[in-house]
Amino acid sequence: RRSIDLPPCETNRLGDIADLVTSALASRSHREKLGLALKRKGYIPKLLRLFRACEQSETTEALQQLHEIMRGILHLGKSSLFEVMFSEEHIMDIIGCLEYDPLLAEPKHHKQLSAERAKLKKIVPIRDSKIQKKFHQMYQAQYIEDNFLPNPPDFGENYPSILTFFIHRKKEEIFRVLEKDEEFLSDLFALLKNEATAEDEQLELVNFLKELCAFSLMSRKKREKFVQRSAKLGILPTLEILIGTDDLQVRAAATDILSDLSGFCPSMVQEFVMKEAQQNQLDTDLISVLIERLICDTEFVEAEQLMDVLCILLDPGHLLHTAKASQVFEFLNYFYTCCLPVLTAPFPASEAEGTREIGNEKLYFFPPFRLLMFINNYQTAKLLSLILKLLIFCVEWHKEHMRHYIINRDLLRRVLVLMNSKHTFLALTAFEFIKKIIDLRDELYNHYIAQGNLLEPFLLALLENGATYRLLIPIVIELFEFIKLEDGKSLAGLLIENFCQALGSINYVQTFGLQPNYEKEKHQQEQKVN
Repeated sequence: RRSIDLPPCETNRLGDIADLVTSALASRSHREKLGLALKRKGYIPKLLRLFRACEQSETTEALQQLHEIMRGILHLGKSSLFEVMFSEEHIMDIIGCLEYDPLLAEPKHHKQLSAERAKLKKIVPIRDSKIQKKFHQMYQAQYIEDNFLPNPPDFGENYPSILTFFIHRKKEEIFRVLEKDEEFLSDLFALLKNEATAEDEQLELVNFLKELCAFSLMSRKKREKFVQRSAKLGILPTLEILIGTDDLQVRAAATDILSDLSGFCPSMVQEFVMKEAQQNQLDTDLISVLIERLICDTEFVEAEQLMDVLCILLDPGHLLHTAKASQVFEFLNYFYTCCLPVLTAPFPASEAEGTREIGNEKLYFFPPFRLLMFINNYQTAKLLSLILKLLIFCVEWHKEHMRHYIINRDLLRRVLVLMNSKHTFLALTAFEFIKKIIDLRDELYNHYIAQGNLLEPFLLALLENGATYRLLIPIVIELFEFIKLEDGKSLAGLLIENFCQALGSINYVQTFGLQPNYEKEKHQQEQKVN
């Protein structure tokens, strides 16, 4: 194959060089030939020497031509050329060439920005000189791709972004070494926890850790060893501190890492939180930090992710793989005593401020106006709805602990207030909560509901708002139908004995059909007694 002859690397030939590079981009074979010629002739260092001379003499036209040449060489997609261009010796001059975009009125100071970024990157505690060199190449290549090559040229649908592959390969080479380097990981965690570490440096470090974890957790073969190594060196105490920081970006990255660890290796995270629960002298613990952040996340940037992590950590199936049943029971005792009260604190207390006569029954005017304003706030409603989803999870999977918590703290009464919210999603989630409780067919729950007259808020919602706010009608009717079908005798009796006349006054829905069944059951019981 005939090779490409390169013009002399002189200022007056830059136009010819630019035309040659541009024309070569249209053909794969020409790109290959030009790449080989540039490498063989050591042409890039020659161009960069010319760039320094042109920049010193402020020859604008030549500098703009050099911009086109360097941009074209990048699009050749030759890894051998990338190695030269992204070397510590040449990278700043490459970026300097790319500053002189003829489409810009003035050059953008990318060299200064890149130098500042390079200084920040040095915070990553890599001691191996070879890995340092690769790391330097990788992030400089990433900077160039992000800032100068956002849209690769159209060489056909199958043309790959070689620069992207180059960056990816460098990352793999770096991460394969660092994921096994205990000294590096220990230094990294120490810097992240150190209060003297600047905020921008902390963000740089946690983002690097996030990428490292994502890389190491994807492979089943090395995942277990990486997790064990990281756990031993203190990744979870580190994340606990980072999630508790005020910096949103740092917190978000740390939450992402914890979410990945919990998803791939729940037993490791659960073991950590269980050990923390046993150490009463700790000022805080991971679960408490997660709950605090969830409640304080008014913008809901991390709230759903935090809730997912909590569900994973509280999953009894995973817990029983991690520890003995007695240890799990002790951990749940800790959670329901020390943590859940914080999570349910935002639920409004239900206080009756008056009554209203409906038929012969006296129903509470529920809730008071100030509580109604509270639950009609969108952010509050969003938070309460999210917390309710975790509570529904707990009702289903922590039956004994959750039942004791609900009854002892009269939590259902506070949840029922939410049925009056103007936000449908909150009213629906509150409905799901009570339905999940009734679905258990637990007579202790039924007795609690009957004793506390806790079906009353549903009736009030139906009677007060049903004619105008018809979305509540199917919600409440579904609950009553559920009680009838599931044969919740004590609850059906409560409805008939206390609210029969009020239910009969509803003229815009069909009868619930509870009374005939209840009367039949009651008659049969009376016959048995006699």
